[in-house]
Amino acid sequence: TIFSMLVMSVYGLADIFFVSRLGTSASAAVGIVFSIMTMIQAVGFMLGVGAGSLISRSLGVGNRQDADSVASVTFFSAIIGGLLLTTFGLIFKSEIMKFLGATPSILPYAKDFSHYILLASPIMCCSFVLNILLRTQGKPQLSMIGLSLGGILNIILEPIFIFKLNLGIGGAAIATLISQSFGFVILLVMYLNGKNFAKIKISLFLSNARKWFSKICFNGSSSLLRQGLVVIANVLINVNASKYGDSAVAGMSISGRVFMLVISIMFGLGQGFQPVAGFCFGAKRYDRVKSAYIYTLVVSILLQGFFTFLLIKLANPIMTIFQKETDVVKIGSAAIRFFAISLPFLPLSIITNMLFQVCGQAKESIFLSSCRQGVFFLPLIIILPKFFNLTGLELCQPIANILSGLVSIPFGINFFKKLSKELPENKLTH
Repeated sequence: TIFSMLVMSVYGLADIFFVSRLGTSASAAVGIVFSIMTMIQAVGFMLGVGAGSLISRSLGVGNRQDADSVASVTFFSAIIGGLLLTTFGLIFKSEIMKFLGATPSILPYAKDFSHYILLASPIMCCSFVLNILLRTQGKPQLSMIGLSLGGILNIILEPIFIFKLNLGIGGAAIATLISQSFGFVILLVMYLNGKNFAKIKISLFLSNARKWFSKICFNGSSSLLRQGLVVIANVLINVNASKYGDSAVAGMSISGRVFMLVISIMFGLGQGFQPVAGFCFGAKRYDRVKSAYIYTLVVSILLQGFFTFLLIKLANPIMTIFQKETDVVKIGSAAIRFFAISLPFLPLSIITNMLFQVCGQAKESIFLSSCRQGVFFLPLIIILPKFFNLTGLELCQPIANILSGLVSIPFGINFFKKLSKELPENKLTH
């Protein structure tokens, strides 16, 4: 699962690595369109995570019929959701790019890049859903194969389309569209040919959509909220950074992709933890839920602590891999160092949120999801840039990470205290 998440991050890194050769404005455009890709991911994650929790709990109590129905409703809902995003996005493409923070010099690049990304929306949504369904049902290695093959193809095709065929930034998006389609086909074939997976049938979608769709969306609402707040945060960062020129937008964009690579390891651990926690929660083995949670949390904090040291030391060399322009490197390096300090606090909020999500604690999950990019980040990005200019902008997310981590601690403690009271015979001793 960690490897799968890393491959998903590689898509973004490959885009910005090759596109950065076209100039600062092109690099900045990738950061602008990142909000579109995050929104596509939000729809896929909401459906996939919402279904994954229901499926793992259904399997935990031996209810195969409900698992089949949920999987079918989720898959075909992802197709419909992706098509809606494509239609709306293509109709209002220019207006959306401007709203997301594109300056006049960035806008042409952003429009070219976003066109093919929007066309890929249904495929990307379904890929996210299949990826999560495979992990939920204990087959993360199959998910890894599909994503890895798509990621490798993307890295091969991007320089060919951008430079050999002279398609520019649009070529990078075409390569992403092709590689995402290839990865989706691989995932779908493996899922449909797999044994003991929840079945995907159009008949089950048509007969059960009304019953399960709202439950799936509600259960995955914290994922939608979390990804939606990422979009809002990214827009606010781009809009504020654009006041300091394309170099600032590019610097924040590149540093953001570096963050995603590092954080993806923690998300991989967390998503590997979720089916274990969901299955054990459904089977009322709360002792195992707690021990799995503590293990995942400790390993995540140790890993993020290691990356804190690494990123602080290597911030400048990392930035120069993507851009040589002095201002871009300076701005991005500072953002990386500030963010690195907050990394050990991230598992507290993210892993705890994943625990609540898979155990059906929607209210707590929604609140924790809103903290990092909403409750704390939004006031900070309004206040700090006014007093500290660009440095204030770079500090917003790290401070929000630290505060959301600290707030999550009592939520986790109270959850396990509640479980121990509900089932005294299932003492949480681990």
